[in-house]
Amino acid sequence: MSTTPIHAFGPQVGRDFQQRLAAREPTRFRHGLVGHPLLTLDAIAQLSAELPPASVSAEVGDKPLAAGAAAGVAVAVGDVAAQIRDIATNSSWFTLLHIQQVDRYRRLVDDILDGLAATSGLSTASLRRRMGFLFASSPHAVTAAHFDIEHSFCMQLEGTRLLGFGRFADEEQRESHVRSYWRGDFGRFSTLPEVTAEYEIGPGDGCYIPPYTPHWITNYDDTSLSMTVTFFNDDNERESLVQAFNTKVQRLGIDPPPYGRSPVRDGAKIAFMKGYGGAKRRLGLSGAAAGGSH
Repeated sequence: MSTTPIHAFGPQVGRDFQQRLAAREPTRFRHGLVGHPLLTLDAIAQLSAELPPASVSAEVGDKPLAAGAAAGVAVAVGDVAAQIRDIATNSSWFTLLHIQQVDRYRRLVDDILDGLAATSGLSTASLRRRMGFLFASSPHAVTAAHFDIEHSFCMQLEGTRLLGFGRFADEEQRESHVRSYWRGDFGRFSTLPEVTAEYEIGPGDGCYIPPYTPHWITNYDDTSLSMTVTFFNDDNERESLVQAFNTKVQRLGIDPPPYGRSPVRDGAKIAFMKGYGGAKRRLGLSGAAAGGSH
């Protein structure tokens, strides 16, 4: 059993991070996951064979920064463990989604986020719907421009990459992309957003990526291994519930106001979606946990 304190594993942030999280401000940090036995290339390859096929995603490594729909760059996966072990030469980009489905990785995700809570002063209970993702990609491979709806903590394990951030041109463009996200494009861009910042991240480096923040990553000359852990809190959970409600009624030909325009209406939408979700669970109709658009 490891004797490493949980706060030494994940993002090394201080109490001021609470304000950065509330402001959805990208934040660089250091972490202590490099060399962790669950995060080596062989361990990731082994995990890929344990996960259900729907939890393994593969794309070509050499693609535009704004690659559009994932279907256009997706590749078939055969012996996924072998392909990951050969990542240095096959120009590929692999994602292992929802690694918390496997107990040893669920414990690691919890240790990382519990450590984040301990060092930042955030409430452990406020970090809900915890998820973990692992990425293995070839030299010069691209993580195409997209946004996620979770609070995300990207942690580089091997290799060096350039992480770019962008912004929406205006609220109308943001709302259009949000609607497309809920209709199934998972926040991917066909045109690169305006660049706002670029950060070089190597082993031991990480960055907080706020919800709804366009970003993309380009590998340098080496293969890359990285881990991202995510969560929802009251802030982005409420927003996502309103957006999910709006998507449902848009299918009926109704055009509801976006999140944030009317707190009273937003509250009613949130109450409906929570009740709807509870009813689905009681009736045994709920599927696998959503989230993780990487």
